[in-house]
Formats: sequence, C-alpha cells, structure tokens
Amino acid sequence: MLSCRQATRLVSDGLDRSLPWYKRPGLRIHLFGCRSCAHFSQVVRWLHHSSALCYEEVRLPAAARERLRRALEQASQNE
Repeated sequence: MLSCRQATRLVSDGLDRSLPWYKRPGLRIHLFGCRSCAHFSQVVRWLHHSSALCYEEVRLPAAARERLRRALEQASQNE
C-alpha cells in the first residue's frame, strides 16, 4: 500500500509524464481509499489544466513550480 507522500508524488509525476503501468493500480487503490489524496489529485489536475490553458503566455520558473508543489502536498497532508 502506498503512503500519502508516495501517492501525492505519483500524482504530481503523472502530470508531467505517463506513469509506469505497474504504479498505476496502486495509485488508483490509494486514491479510492484516501479522501485527502483524492482531493489533492483533483486540485492539482485542475491547476495543471488551468495553467496549460495559458502555458504559451506564462511559464513559472522551476523554483516557483517546486514551491507550489510542496505547498499543495503539505496542504493535502493537513486535511
């Protein structure tokens, strides 16, 4: 079983590239049973989609993206 930290990391990684086939079932099972991580997944996917709409116009520096990722991960753990 994945920990919440592992699951949120996989969710984040899955936004940038396709996850390996053997990691997907464990993530799905975790998201099914963990409301906090499922909520994190929904929010981060929405943010990713929203930012992709204006990707051509604005690109956050890598340090800012990392701070955002850490803040979202921490917020999901505090719920």
